[in-house]
Amino acid sequence: MIALYIVLGILAAGLLFGLFPIVFVGFVVAHILYRLQWAKSEKHRFDRGCSDPTIDFHFDMYNKGMAYRESVKQFIKDVDIFNDGLHLFGEYYDFGNDKAVIILPGRMETCYYDAFYVEPYRNAGYNVLAIDPRAHGLSEGVYLTLGKKESLDTIAWAHFLHEKMGIKSIVLAGICVGCTCASYVFSNPDCPKFINGFVSDSMFLSFEKNYALHIKERKKPVWPCLQILFRLIKRRNGIDPYEAAPCKMVQNIQVPTLFLSGSKDNYALPEDAKWLFEHLGTSDKTFVNIEGGRHSHLRYDSKELYDQSIITFLSQLN
Repeated sequence: MIALYIVLGILAAGLLFGLFPIVFVGFVVAHILYRLQWAKSEKHRFDRGCSDPTIDFHFDMYNKGMAYRESVKQFIKDVDIFNDGLHLFGEYYDFGNDKAVIILPGRMETCYYDAFYVEPYRNAGYNVLAIDPRAHGLSEGVYLTLGKKESLDTIAWAHFLHEKMGIKSIVLAGICVGCTCASYVFSNPDCPKFINGFVSDSMFLSFEKNYALHIKERKKPVWPCLQILFRLIKRRNGIDPYEAAPCKMVQNIQVPTLFLSGSKDNYALPEDAKWLFEHLGTSDKTFVNIEGGRHSHLRYDSKELYDQSIITFLSQLN
């Protein structure tokens, strides 16, 4: 019996010390990722500007957007609202229309990022609201909530456009996690009827899968990094990342939808995009595959197809 206890003790020690380095790395990586990406802990965090100028094509896309913004600056108005105790800011491109698009950018992006996407909506006869999501840019707030509380801000922005700016109909244009935000909006029973269209760009299946792919790409251990990070987000940000899943909400999207997907999207996988499209609650839907399109860079990778798809889609809305 003593021999058995010794053997079990040796096995337990081996298991413990074998797992310890993995758990330790996961703990450290999770806390670093949280500090960098999930809370506005410093004044400069998530400022207006390029979120990652070290990526050449991303920086080029940002610069192209800023050049376009400069070319139409006479149409831009600074706008702001209060919602959920926060002062929120954005830029409104007023081209003189009674229809508008609200661009919902990806995580860590601001209204400056949105500038790259304004042109096709202008050409389709829409004004554009480019926003700083809560905890980004000039907007107040500390914590990101994966689109949940941001969706309530979006509804507040929509009422602002409708009641203060005379906008009769509004389309949401989501990019990456902006699509999750839009999914929350369309799942909300208080979603205004004048939000009557949706442009989905790089919608992912679930945040759990999306972030696991990010961690794998960086050659870090998905387990236990993902689990530790998600516990941090749930405890501090007040949102369960496992619930931030468009696959659980997509059936609630009942408005006409343009679904844009890229064949080289490593985070919103093409097969997942097809599943999401098939399970959209609306029957009025159009799927556009952009060959060679990368995650959140579909317009950059295929500007002509991207723009024409939007113009055609919006021309068919009532």
